[in-house]
Amino acid sequence: MGITFMDFAHGLLLLCTLLGFYNLGITWFGQIVVYPLFAKVGAEEYITYHTFYSRQIPLPVILPGFANFLLPIALVFYRPESTSLEIALANVACGLLSLVVTVALEIPRHDRLEKGGKQEEVIQELIRYNWPRTFSIMGSAFLTLMMLMQAFSPTV
Repeated sequence: MGITFMDFAHGLLLLCTLLGFYNLGITWFGQIVVYPLFAKVGAEEYITYHTFYSRQIPLPVILPGFANFLLPIALVFYRPESTSLEIALANVACGLLSLVVTVALEIPRHDRLEKGGKQEEVIQELIRYNWPRTFSIMGSAFLTLMMLMQAFSPTV
């Protein structure tokens, strides 16, 4: 009985699945806790608060988030043979939707808050416009899980 090592495609899929569920936790925490807390910070402290927030999130939020948006593209080309191309493409669609929402809707609102201070309307837009990203990240996590189940299911 020989030892079988995981190939690159299976390793990439496993990485994408772990990254997807990490990001799923981060995005729900942001949606339910962090963004609503923006409204609780006083107007005088707001720019300092948001600047601190922005400086702290690159490693735990931004880098894994953008990796989660873009790595599904690699899965289309480097996925285990037993996984569905259709699921891989749906995963890419989720990642690209998350990317578009982030770049077109979320980042400009964060910039407005950091430069202009506390703005209730902008905070509410940030929360509202984050829902599509939250659901697309959730979709991506579950699609990679489906692919993982296909890839590691025993064949009969």
